[in-house]
Amino acid sequence: MNNLKLLKQLLLIGPRCADKEIVAVKIIADYLESLKITYKLQTFNSFFPLCENKRLIVDHEEISCLGSSLVSGTIPNNQFLFSHLGSIPDNLPYNLAYSPLTDEISVVDHFEVPSLTISRNDILKILMAKEIKGEIKVRKQKFDSANILVGNLTKPKNIIFAHFDSIIGQGASDNAAAILVLVNLITQNVNILTNSLFVFCGNEEMSYDSYKKSGYGFRVFESIYSQILKSCQKVYVLDGLGITEPAFSQKGLDWVLQLKMLSQIEQKISGFRVIKIKLCNFFTLKKM
Repeated sequence: MNNLKLLKQLLLIGPRCADKEIVAVKIIADYLESLKITYKLQTFNSFFPLCENKRLIVDHEEISCLGSSLVSGTIPNNQFLFSHLGSIPDNLPYNLAYSPLTDEISVVDHFEVPSLTISRNDILKILMAKEIKGEIKVRKQKFDSANILVGNLTKPKNIIFAHFDSIIGQGASDNAAAILVLVNLITQNVNILTNSLFVFCGNEEMSYDSYKKSGYGFRVFESIYSQILKSCQKVYVLDGLGITEPAFSQKGLDWVLQLKMLSQIEQKISGFRVIKIKLCNFFTLKKM
């Protein structure tokens, strides 16, 4: 079965964050219904930093930027310029950030101080600047989301996670492609639902949760279903599909499965997997 229609629908509403999350929930739920696949909605609400205004003036020239903070405020100079992928101290009053991996303005993280993200192409302008005036206005926006649960909710052998929200562009590789793979796995073998639980997870990217900004939807699932997380045999996390060659890994689990009980599960259950595959290169997980 060709499930590319679902992928295209999700890409059309990217970035899938804030109010668009519940739209994504409906798209996925409607598609599952069209396939006569039974699901359960675990609804919840969360908060998102909606950037209402941002501006960066460097020596009287306006520089393109995106907001990357949970709060409003100003950035008066270039003193705190950091790579998003580096170590950024928590006690700074503000910062300017960039992604070293792309010329695009890519917001990798949000901060609890005023922050603007720039392109790496503008780093030299920032470093050489005599005068910098940056400002950002953020509103804490409440929104509705949900986790969509498909399969065995009582005693699954396998739990397979993929989040559907995104904060950058259309969000194909992060993470609509993973949603497509989950649906493909189900439609290729409906019997897989007998021993497996598929979790289409909302609000993974960003929230105001005091525990951690990312992974809130995972922790909402955990709050109700911690017992089956402990008792299942394997947990699979599909994230970043299409970014690298296909790979199974246990590295960086705290980046892709931000559960409070993660360390407990690692001790009790072997075989955590982070799966990265080429976009639309479908596969089957054997022995599920």
